[in-house]
Amino acid sequence: MILASFFDRFKSQVIDTFMIYTPILYFLTYVVVGSAEGFRESAWAPIFGVVLYGVIVSLLISFKKQTPGKKAYDLYIIRDNGKAINFAFAMLRFFLFLVSSFLIIGVLMPLWRNDRKALHDLLLGTKVVKIPSV
Repeated sequence: MILASFFDRFKSQVIDTFMIYTPILYFLTYVVVGSAEGFRESAWAPIFGVVLYGVIVSLLISFKKQTPGKKAYDLYIIRDNGKAINFAFAMLRFFLFLVSSFLIIGVLMPLWRNDRKALHDLLLGTKVVKIPSV
């Protein structure tokens, strides 16, 4: 078990965005709201999309310890003590990830930290590890 690199984490996030978040946005935009203009003008649709994405990602992390993007790179999210993360903790981690992303520096921290932790990992005592499949 080794610590995940920043670039593996980044690539897995890109995959998750395209596999999970993009279909949510498409469905909300064209099926629920009806148009891109309506989605842009909606007060609730963008927020609902982010929350739904967070719920799906949190469910995957709490049950499988990984999302599809993390699975592609053999990455797992665990607590510092090696235990799994439950759903409520995964949701909290997701919302702290949003804060880290908003601050930008929070998600870039793994580039210079030896423990490769982002701000949300530091605050919650989690880490992203790579466990190569056999």
